[in-house]
Amino acid sequence: MTRLRNLVLGGLAALAIGGVASSASAMESGSFQNRLNGATIGLPLGALPPPGLYTGLETAYLSWGGVGPNGKGNQAPGLYLPAIAQAVPLLWVPGWHFLGANYAASVVVAFYEYQVLTGSPGFIGSSAPGAVVGQGYNFANPTWNPITLSWNLGGGWFVSVGFNFMAPIGTSYVGSTNPDYWTFEPTFAVAYLANNWNLAANFFYDINSTSGGRVLGAGVGSTITSGNALYGDFHALYKLGKWSFGPVAYFEAQTTSDSGPACPAACGNLSNFAVGGLAGYDFGPVDLQLWITDSVARSNAIDGLNFWTRLGFRIWAPEAPKPLVAKN
Repeated sequence: MTRLRNLVLGGLAALAIGGVASSASAMESGSFQNRLNGATIGLPLGALPPPGLYTGLETAYLSWGGVGPNGKGNQAPGLYLPAIAQAVPLLWVPGWHFLGANYAASVVVAFYEYQVLTGSPGFIGSSAPGAVVGQGYNFANPTWNPITLSWNLGGGWFVSVGFNFMAPIGTSYVGSTNPDYWTFEPTFAVAYLANNWNLAANFFYDINSTSGGRVLGAGVGSTITSGNALYGDFHALYKLGKWSFGPVAYFEAQTTSDSGPACPAACGNLSNFAVGGLAGYDFGPVDLQLWITDSVARSNAIDGLNFWTRLGFRIWAPEAPKPLVAKN
């Protein structure tokens, strides 16, 4: 995520979804443009599930904390920016192999609703939320994942590489929180799935094209190119029966500066680090995960206390081959 997101008052609502969870194995994902860190927590993206078609629903309740004296919540002073985002992935694992790796492809679509309120929540800040100064409901730019390759290294270890791109075809208007530019995102993930452990590190690197100025709002009239950014989502989950639980974390770090007529006055490199915990339950055909994250160190970033839920399930599987029966 770059400083460009922070120039738009609802920008924290742009959600990245990691994919779907499976009782059988991990799910590969796409991620959203201006992705929200932490969205792939709980998903060991280094591995892929058995052949089939998978989907699910992930919901994020963002920035409960608002802005208070302790600095929690969003960076804009005196504003509280609650948002709810929901995303649906569609993951296809055809059973193909290439270079010794399992192949998959996916697409993710999402919707999000946000408000911009004055003040801050009473349980964190010194005053309750006040007047609504902005709000919106948007269809987010889809994320397309044409290729993911996952290798089984043995001993419970998996590694994957992939490529995502975000197309600017979502809700579009002057001042929209949806980016009006393309993002290209190579991915890399490592997972360990053995001995009741689910350990994962999922990495994404965003490379952005130039904005036409729409997302900066009316009156700006200038283009800007968001700097490249590196993201990482992490979890260490232990499975006990049908339950799983453990610590989680994520980070984001802008690796190149924003550029364009609006910089450097309106731009600044972004960094953020958050920690939290996750609990999950395997219902058999459906997996449920819930986790909470809170930003503990950030610069030029919009973040705070966030709550997440994820349901994941398989909607189709290829038929098992029928045994050959010799005629008498």
